[in-house]
Amino acid sequence: GKHPPLGDAPPPKGHQRPFAWFRIHLQLAPNHGPVSLLIELPPSQSGSPSPEIVGADVFANGMLIQPEGPHGDMADHYQQISRIYDLNVPPAETSLTLVVRSVYVPVGYGAYTNFFANRTLRLGNREDLDRSLELWSAHSLFERLPRLVNAVLLVVLAFFLLALYFTQKGHNEYLWLALYELLQAPIGFIDLAGSSAWLDHLWYLALIVQMLLASAYLYFEFLVAFLSLRKRWYVTLLRFGAPVMAAVTPTVLFIGHGTPIAVAILVILLSGLWIIGWLIFIFITLSAATLRRNFEAGLLLIPLLLSLVGWIEPILTAGMNDWTGRAYHSPLTIQAGPIPIKFASIADFAGIFVIVLIIFVRFLRIHHDQERASSELAAARNVQELMIPRERVETPGFEVDSIYNPANEVGGDFFHVQSTGDGGLLVVIGDVAGKGLKAAMNVSMLMGALRRTPERCPAKILESLNRVLVGSDSFTTCQAAWFGPDGELVIANAGHLPPYLNSQEVAIPGGLPLGVLAECDYEETRLYLHPGDRILLLSDGVVEARRPSGELFGFDRVHNLSNQSAFYIADAAREFGQEDDITVLTVRRLAQAMAA
Repeated sequence: GKHPPLGDAPPPKGHQRPFAWFRIHLQLAPNHGPVSLLIELPPSQSGSPSPEIVGADVFANGMLIQPEGPHGDMADHYQQISRIYDLNVPPAETSLTLVVRSVYVPVGYGAYTNFFANRTLRLGNREDLDRSLELWSAHSLFERLPRLVNAVLLVVLAFFLLALYFTQKGHNEYLWLALYELLQAPIGFIDLAGSSAWLDHLWYLALIVQMLLASAYLYFEFLVAFLSLRKRWYVTLLRFGAPVMAAVTPTVLFIGHGTPIAVAILVILLSGLWIIGWLIFIFITLSAATLRRNFEAGLLLIPLLLSLVGWIEPILTAGMNDWTGRAYHSPLTIQAGPIPIKFASIADFAGIFVIVLIIFVRFLRIHHDQERASSELAAARNVQELMIPRERVETPGFEVDSIYNPANEVGGDFFHVQSTGDGGLLVVIGDVAGKGLKAAMNVSMLMGALRRTPERCPAKILESLNRVLVGSDSFTTCQAAWFGPDGELVIANAGHLPPYLNSQEVAIPGGLPLGVLAECDYEETRLYLHPGDRILLLSDGVVEARRPSGELFGFDRVHNLSNQSAFYIADAAREFGQEDDITVLTVRRLAQAMAA
């Protein structure tokens, strides 16, 4: 279509300032071919959209030329990039007046005096300029390649952290850090879209600011969980003040489209105050933890300090030129072939390295703790295997059947079977509260006390064991029974499950568990066993076996199976759903006991 002449060309939308004009007269060769203009910017300039970097309008012989490339009809709304202008000069026309109009900016990086210092104008045929534009695009991509690589690494690290969170329950810091990394990752791609003029200024600014604020909140939650910080007033203030930042994106997008200025100022002010509070909290908290010799907190402080330098350095050096008039090259930028690695990218990679290092150190510590715990459990298991009888004990006049299935490597259940010199039999069964190493140690103490005590009276045995556990910060249910050669049975109970005599539950006093009170008396119950009668003793791991649906094994099933063997009962409970140690013990009086 036709372009308006120079005098009728409308000013760029949104600009009320005067213009700066640049004019050059060129003499073209007769019968020249198509002529195009490339206005090339430094690749690094397209990396940070700024209202100070204004666009330019190009006129050829008084006609406004629309640039090519993405959104060429609204180039002022997008980041300024290198663009080609087809000048549409007829071959017979040899005189070309080229005019460039830009919004007048008196000072700063985008000042009119720096217009040609920040741009290179190339006039030529379209093919040559296309190659130059492709080369510029490649250089521009190289500028952003470190951030894109960093974004991919952040995603990989985030999924690894999520895997750690789901495999190590209770470590919420892994979840918060994974979410933080996932929110940081897209920033590199949004920056690429903005610097390629595919995303306008407002959307670029809104998305970047919103993601930075949201990731700042996630890092705050990570730090609270990571250092196990208590809920102080400043933690609560930062946590409940964070939702105001959700209004930043709508405020930015709708400025001038219905958002009241007072509301916009309030949102920006509150968000700014939150960020200031966040910075103070982060650096003071990490510094204090580092001074307390928290190695991991000190590591986290390093990339934050590097990032602070990486953010401040470009701001301070923006628009600076060296003594030759060329753009200032930061000594903090490392040139890796065609790829410039800026200090901010170095800080990003340092952050990933620090996180990986912390995870590795934690893994080594956890592995060391697990090895130590495994060796302690193995030692406890060996002690327990020596304490709890694994082979059948000689019990003249009685048939004893026992089974012991611990829920873990070491258990809290125990039993003791011992023939007495008068032809009788002493049986003790118990269940120490808890599981694992501590319960196993208490079992070892009780079994050692049982083997040392000369007592044969069940009540006295429980009193003796009670004194062993007093002050151990634990309690134990226990039951002691003495079987006489003439059929007499004496039972004392300390909070344990009642026994079953020939499939019938025996009502006996409950009694307090061992270890609750320093001095405790226990009642004895006397019964008589006929030849063939059988007593069933068991731990609560049988009754409390549970299916995945939540259904308990229960007393009714125990009653129905009470005439079965100890192995059958224990196996039924285990198949039902074992959650606790299972111990089942049966004692049957034989007929020859009466003859004896």
